[in-house]
Amino acid sequence: MTDIAPSLLPAADTRPRRPRHVVVREWARANLFDGPVNSLLTLVTVAFLVWFVPIAVRWLVIDAVGIGGDVATCKTSGGACWAFLRAKGDVILTGTYPFDDRWRAQMAAVVTLVTVAVALFWRGGFLSLSALFFAGFLANLVLLSGGVFGLSRIDATRWNGLPLVLFLSVFTMVAALPIGVALALARKSQAVVIRMVAIAWIEAIRGIPMVAVLFAGVFILPLLMPPGWHVSSMISIFVVLTIFHAAYFAEDVRSGLDDFDRGQIEAAYSIGLTHRRTLRLVVLPQALRTALPALTNSIIGGYKDTSLVAIVGLFDLMATSRLATADVEWQAYSLEANIVVGIFYLVTCVAVSERFRRLARIAPTN
Repeated sequence: MTDIAPSLLPAADTRPRRPRHVVVREWARANLFDGPVNSLLTLVTVAFLVWFVPIAVRWLVIDAVGIGGDVATCKTSGGACWAFLRAKGDVILTGTYPFDDRWRAQMAAVVTLVTVAVALFWRGGFLSLSALFFAGFLANLVLLSGGVFGLSRIDATRWNGLPLVLFLSVFTMVAALPIGVALALARKSQAVVIRMVAIAWIEAIRGIPMVAVLFAGVFILPLLMPPGWHVSSMISIFVVLTIFHAAYFAEDVRSGLDDFDRGQIEAAYSIGLTHRRTLRLVVLPQALRTALPALTNSIIGGYKDTSLVAIVGLFDLMATSRLATADVEWQAYSLEANIVVGIFYLVTCVAVSERFRRLARIAPTN
């Protein structure tokens, strides 16, 4: 083995190691106390935390009644009543889904969560990823709807709580993403008719509140069906949510297309790639990578906005939490349910955001 020239080796860092307390003091001075305003805000924040944290810990933990408690103990306690979650947890998770079949709704929610978790770390191609989501979609339909494999049929209006939120948010956005990509490409098309149709779709949907879109799907879309056709409210909501998300995804993808180096298209043509292969192999991978932060924001926003289906009569997690407090004995403990629901949304949104952030960081740049 040949010796490496000393000049090619990295120079050793001979600087003395700075004490940790010095580094911390300099960081605090630069970030927390770098001026009168920031110093005042830091002191106010610290004072608020000193006052609030002990109260919160006492209410959440020290004076709280655990899962194994009962309503009588909760009434005499000065803290949270986590026993409410044990007594009404199935109602919060599945709402009015038939009691004897609630295992199906719970299994459907698990299938969706596993599908999303696997997709976030997927290393296969687009077709195999599509097959994964399609399998999860079919599994949800079989479990929630029934009517096959000896499962009793359940009306879609009783798909409540967590299974409903996951089903509508995940699979409508999965269906909307390729439509949004097609709309973004159509908006950049040289064909005037195609471009105008895409612009009309995107701008019309983005200019209408989601609540109005849901109302249109539930009350107007069935009126447009041919005589004798019946469309369930779940199908209508699925369709309009897909259309709604597609419009926002289209604008996110367009931002990536606008940032794309047009010279690479000419280079792809010069080596013999067709227009379709250029889009698939050169343009879209880089455009989607650039649009990833905007797509992440739209995905998280669409996931949270799915709770608006409560306006058209379906029970999301917040609605099932209110339903759980219909029992007179447990009416005083809705805050505990809302805290758990909020933590669930926080954890899932942070997990998705963090994963997409890592994907954007490890992806190669143009």
